[in-house]
Amino acid sequence: MSDWKDKRISAINRIIKNTGGSTIDWLDEYDSICLSKAKNKMEYKLERKHETDNIPFTRKSFIE
Repeated sequence: MSDWKDKRISAINRIIKNTGGSTIDWLDEYDSICLSKAKNKMEYKLERKHETDNIPFTRKSFIE
């Protein structure tokens, strides 16, 4: 059975595939997930809540 990290990484991969985005935009998120000691997604979100660079940039945000 997959843990929350596997599910989150799969979700990121789906977003990249469906939007035609770049994996470079999501490297910070991927790295944070891999290094996280959180036991579930809720704990991970609380860890990331206090970081200022926790929102990935997409191509759409540069176009606007």
